[in-house]
Amino acid sequence: MRINIYCIPTLILIMGILSFNKQSKEDKFWTWFSANENVYYTEVEDGKYRKVIFDKLANELQKIHEDLSFEFSPIHENGVRELTISAEGIIDVFPIVESLIRKAPKLVNWKFNAFRQRVPGDDIELELGEKKIGYSDIYYRYKDGDYGEIGIELNIRNYDESRLIQHATYILLDGLIGEYDLTVGIDWIEWVKLDESTIPSLSPIIELRTLIDTKK
Repeated sequence: MRINIYCIPTLILIMGILSFNKQSKEDKFWTWFSANENVYYTEVEDGKYRKVIFDKLANELQKIHEDLSFEFSPIHENGVRELTISAEGIIDVFPIVESLIRKAPKLVNWKFNAFRQRVPGDDIELELGEKKIGYSDIYYRYKDGDYGEIGIELNIRNYDESRLIQHATYILLDGLIGEYDLTVGIDWIEWVKLDESTIPSLSPIIELRTLIDTKK
């Protein structure tokens, strides 16, 4: 049998395409990310192509599931940048995130996280235009559920029932206890405007970390 040597590169290309097409969606994502990881490592902060590469990453994640989102950390002192994949608190999407992270490659200078992580610190504050809200503005009381989870009543200083305040509070809770514990450990949330006279009967929100951890 004769083999035309000029056909060999084409044959290799075809075999590579067939092999790629047999990959799972997760494997295809990581193959793509590995080929582009240097761009994301260098361009995340204020890079010229930041919006373009963020849109591309979002598009690649949506090929796996439409509710996946992401965030990057700054580059740490040890040279590592973190990529976190989030399910946006949708518990049905949690297994997809976990499966994706399990298949993550080992890349120098990268750490890959499933779900938004806890943020160290007890005095975090967010600015909402002319308003501010931080841990010091939130107190809580709780009730135990039937399966280890809890329900919490949030008492928020200057709470005005707006979606903006609720969204900001969710961001603070994400940072306080992490996306996984916020979704799995808390069954329901009730929102209340803080009555300063009730503070002695309430717990500061930063104590929620310890409470959640004791329930695990």
